[in-house]
Amino acid sequence: MILEELKNHFESVVGFDFEFTQDINNKGEIPTPRCVVYKDFKSQKIFKLVGNDMRKIPFNPKKTLFVCYNAVAEASCLLALGIKLPKYWWDCYVENKKLYQGRIAAGKGAFGLVRTAKRYGLECISEDLKKWNIEQILSNNPDYTEQQLLDYCTQDVLNLEEVFYSQLKDIETTFRNKGPIEVIQHALFHGRSMAAVGQVEFNGIPIDEKLFSEITTNFPAVKEKMIAEINERIDVYENGSFSNRKFQSLVSRLGLIDIWPRTPSGQLATTEKVIYNYAQQYDEINDLYFCKEFVDSQKLKGFIVGPDNRARCSLNMFGTKTGRTNQSTAKYPFNTAKPMRNIIRPDENCAFIYADYKAQEVAIAAYLSQDNGLIAAYEYGDPYIYIAKLAKAVPDDATKDSHPKIRDQYKRTLLANFYGQGVKSLAAQLNIPIDAAVELDVKVKKLFPTYFEFINGVVNKAMIRGYMTTKFGWRLWVGTAEKINPRSMGNFPIQAHGSEMLRHALLALLDKDFEVNALVHDGILVHVPLRNLQDAKTRVQKTMQDASRIVLGGKVCNVDLKEIINNFEQEEEEQLKFNRIIKIIKQTEISAAG
Repeated sequence: MILEELKNHFESVVGFDFEFTQDINNKGEIPTPRCVVYKDFKSQKIFKLVGNDMRKIPFNPKKTLFVCYNAVAEASCLLALGIKLPKYWWDCYVENKKLYQGRIAAGKGAFGLVRTAKRYGLECISEDLKKWNIEQILSNNPDYTEQQLLDYCTQDVLNLEEVFYSQLKDIETTFRNKGPIEVIQHALFHGRSMAAVGQVEFNGIPIDEKLFSEITTNFPAVKEKMIAEINERIDVYENGSFSNRKFQSLVSRLGLIDIWPRTPSGQLATTEKVIYNYAQQYDEINDLYFCKEFVDSQKLKGFIVGPDNRARCSLNMFGTKTGRTNQSTAKYPFNTAKPMRNIIRPDENCAFIYADYKAQEVAIAAYLSQDNGLIAAYEYGDPYIYIAKLAKAVPDDATKDSHPKIRDQYKRTLLANFYGQGVKSLAAQLNIPIDAAVELDVKVKKLFPTYFEFINGVVNKAMIRGYMTTKFGWRLWVGTAEKINPRSMGNFPIQAHGSEMLRHALLALLDKDFEVNALVHDGILVHVPLRNLQDAKTRVQKTMQDASRIVLGGKVCNVDLKEIINNFEQEEEEQLKFNRIIKIIKQTEISAAG
């Protein structure tokens, strides 16, 4: 039924796959396509292309549905060949995740082409043989012939075709309550989103090469000096390495030993999140946070920079259960130590626009649940100080600046409820007694009964029917292969619709020919000519607001804008850290010069 609809709607339904080489030691380079194989599933014609023949798609891009498995790679190869991305994509990888996320055990390769084919009982190349072929291609092995390359690529396309047909039947069986048009619309939206991510990865993030080189070169000396300075005050490093024993002594000296969060094995937790929470209240922990943040960046390995001074890595769209991007913490510039973001810099005569949705979680929770109180809080402009006022915790004229601590408590309490976080964890996060955390939690729940009734209904419905879904078809199965905490399920509607909102914004920005360089949770980094900056800011903001209307039923999620003409600077606290690092580097360079 779906297949017939697709064949009726499109002139061609084409499966395709690229093989490409890439410097395995520097993934910051764009791919170099070696070959591409297309197969028209309607006519059964196969095109095996190499060299300059790859530079033109042998079908009408405006009337063709392009079927692939993980569109990011195929999109990147098309762009490397100078080909504008087609509009219509069906990504079997994404559709596979909609069908089986939560129904099968996750893990490396769980949703790959080989295992998917086997799940449908189809014959397919072994994972070991596939891995071997990929290694030969990526390393550009001269003994691996062009015929072997084409044979391997062709086999992938033939396997893709069989998986595609099996997947369509699976969708029809699994989603009996959905008509083919709805399924196709959702698949085209998510497929094109994956291709768009290929565009973002291809663009890369412009880097200040001189500053990057200076910091990288001096990293060992700066690390040593920073540890020595910090250790004089708090004594938590031993022979250049963080010491859990000494850290426990510090926590004990600060009187925090009984309330500091612990790991399942009983050790004091030392995650970035835990240390950051206490860093806001204790200067000693703040010193430790600053030091660990830099030292743990491990020579800025987060920045994998290509010869064009652009940092690139996989954004891993749909990499989380909620469909958010899931970039490597070791490779993505926005996941490295925050002060190091200063290395990001627009090209000459260009500027960045960093646009992010303001209090996106609150907007989504408010408008999806239709809780009038929560809507009023969001539309007030600062929902967290508004909530503190509703709870009579601050005077009516209070602001973020006048009552930052209380505002932060209500912000964290509201978000903790969105995330399904318990009061014990909230107490540790706020560094307050559990009784006080319970009181805060109860106050927030009483303020927004409609929202909590709504989210409980969503979770209960999911437990009965076995899955949760967004209005655009991104789905998480529950109570099957993976155990899911019912409390954490309440976070899915908010985060999953947040990711859908970002995808709508991304596609709209690319349609307007903006150069998008990064996706950062609920934000987007856009690179524009400096001469067009003011007009571009207006257009970017409107585009993102319009995208939010699609998700929020006509309502708007506000968008904050930041223009960056020179290096990417942080808020004052993080910028001071970076300035401190640069000061140490300059002192190191002066000492080295004699």
